[in-house]
Amino acid sequence: MWGAAAFDGVMKVAELWIRSHHRLGESIIWHAASRKLMWVDLLDPALFVHDLTADKTARHGLPLQPPIGSIAATTDPKRLIIAHRQGLSLLHLDAIELESFCDPEAGRDAIIYNDIKADRWGRLWVGTSHAKEQEPRGALWCVKDRKTWALADAGFAIANGPAFSRDGRTLYFNDSAGRMTFAYEIDGGSLLPRGRRILRHFGEEDGMPDGVAVDSGGNIWCAQWNGAALICLTESGDVLQRAEVAAYNVTALCFGGDELRDVYVTTATDGASAVMMERYPLTGSLFKLRASVPGLLESLFEI
Repeated sequence: MWGAAAFDGVMKVAELWIRSHHRLGESIIWHAASRKLMWVDLLDPALFVHDLTADKTARHGLPLQPPIGSIAATTDPKRLIIAHRQGLSLLHLDAIELESFCDPEAGRDAIIYNDIKADRWGRLWVGTSHAKEQEPRGALWCVKDRKTWALADAGFAIANGPAFSRDGRTLYFNDSAGRMTFAYEIDGGSLLPRGRRILRHFGEEDGMPDGVAVDSGGNIWCAQWNGAALICLTESGDVLQRAEVAAYNVTALCFGGDELRDVYVTTATDGASAVMMERYPLTGSLFKLRASVPGLLESLFEI
């Protein structure tokens, strides 16, 4: 197993990449087709597109009611899939226009869509949460196309972070309020996962697990809300290392760049007290760090 090779023994500290004040910066992705980084602000609905070559960021306001959820790349390089209060839509990048796709929750009361990610078979795994993040009414869905989806699991106040193992046969998913990362067995022949197990139960001092990414060594990286860190786990759920981030609410991460060696991180000011903002004044900014092991190229949602 590559696990221990993910770090060289040196404490990792993320450096400031883009100074900002995102209320809820989230869902950062490396859009390989355009060689750009993209992310959203859930509470100030907008898509941000950063051109690494030009070192410039463009902001595109989105005509959506907050909070929105997240984005994922699709097999069409000019369209993203985006989660929001009304379900899933295709986002046309050229015109920043929305096209309704599907709504597995069918407008269920007090439910919001949150994190999404495509698996190795081109299907989309979608987490939903209770709007007030208090009741365990959220769910995990697997979406194949506009008309085909299945309820994969349920009972989450805050659903976060679908991610997949190197071979695609393990799904990692976060019950943020419960401070747990689950692992499920999946395959291309079924929309239903099997064998749910607890990969890691985080302590209060760790914060709550939010976004997730997997590197080419099979290690699982969790962004820690209220935790000011990324925590990297082995495939057995042991803590390999903690990478410090100078922001209280760490929300999401992705591996980007041509070598997939740079880890890009979003953070949020929402929910951070005045005391924590004084302690972590860069909260709401974006950060990056150099990984010893490259990431995996994220799969595309088949449309």
